[in-house]
Amino acid sequence: MSFLDDAQNFLKNKQQEQNTPSTGGFLETPESRTAFEKELRDLYENATWNEINKAIDWGMEVMDPPYDKKTFLQKIRVKLED
Repeated sequence: MSFLDDAQNFLKNKQQEQNTPSTGGFLETPESRTAFEKELRDLYENATWNEINKAIDWGMEVMDPPYDKKTFLQKIRVKLED
């Protein structure tokens, strides 16, 4: 393959990655929400379970699905930090 063929394949793969959701079911099922709650509890040890659930609910109200995990964490960080 030439350099141009490699570049075209790279761009095609990048576009496909951007079109497919990278989260793979982030907050779509109760099990994924529970796993996310546990992850937040590990990140924010001083936050109570009630505060974590309120922050997740608030984030789900503010953002539109499908949720991007990185953006979602940035939004709710303010609610969970001391």
